[in-house]
Amino acid sequence: MMTKAAQRAMEALAQRVFERDRNDPEERDSTTDFAFEFIVWLRANGWQHTPPAAPPPPAASNGLRGADLARAVLAEMSKGDSDGR
Repeated sequence: MMTKAAQRAMEALAQRVFERDRNDPEERDSTTDFAFEFIVWLRANGWQHTPPAAPPPPAASNGLRGADLARAVLAEMSKGDSDGR
């Protein structure tokens, strides 16, 4: 489901593309100019670019962090090799 703002933007873009495509190819604005004009329209209607959220930091598979993680790694290392060290 789309928000009303997204629906309006989609309809406006579809209308602009339709109108642009009706012109002869040599009379059309460049695609860059077309895109710039549409972004200006979006901003004039309240749109603001929102960058994607940063991904969460990776967590250890066992859920340990900090000193607890270090202790678990040291305990695993202290088990030693198969020769008993």
